[in-house]
Amino acid sequence: MPQRPRFVGSWLQYLAVSSSASIGGVYTRTMDALRRMVAIVMHPNAEWDRIAGEGMSIGMLLRHFILPLALLAPTSTYIGIRFFNVDWDEDMGFLVPAQNAFAAATTTFFASVGSVFALAGIFVLIAPLYGSSRDYRVALKVATFGAVPIMLAGATLFLPVMALVGLVGLSHSLFLYWLGARKVLQVAPADQAEFVGIAIVMLMVVSTLGGAALSSMGIF
Repeated sequence: MPQRPRFVGSWLQYLAVSSSASIGGVYTRTMDALRRMVAIVMHPNAEWDRIAGEGMSIGMLLRHFILPLALLAPTSTYIGIRFFNVDWDEDMGFLVPAQNAFAAATTTFFASVGSVFALAGIFVLIAPLYGSSRDYRVALKVATFGAVPIMLAGATLFLPVMALVGLVGLSHSLFLYWLGARKVLQVAPADQAEFVGIAIVMLMVVSTLGGAALSSMGIF
């Protein structure tokens, strides 16, 4: 039996090691992200302190947190529209036709991602009014990790009634923003509630105007 050339064996060994290392790296990063999500929900004080001291790039936040979390609600919504529509239950089912499921899921995904980046921009915009610095990367950390509860709640949206879970997630997210404003953005304790309240109202206005503009152009 002819022997395999040495360089072929070395190349195959290199590919095997590289593939194993790549899979191991993805697994490690995934588990780290999951642990961080659990920590920010369960132990927000300690986790915000750790987040404040870490230098996270916008790309890291996008890849490891924003995009994966933003996929939960549209995936769940797509399943719900496809299988739990009005034909399934006139009162509890979705009113969106099954053929529009993908469009609805896509809209939800881009809206989720856009809202995180928009909120970070609003934080930066109003930061000087509250003695905070205009650092978009830091603001994006607060916008990202504060949104974890509400985005996790999106995984339950396979039924419209599960929006009640979203209300619980929203309440916890508001608390996280309130806490993160002080611990990460250095907003004075007396101004935390006002800072977050103004930012959320501005986000609602931006979202409404953006949605109306896209609808008028026939995009959504």
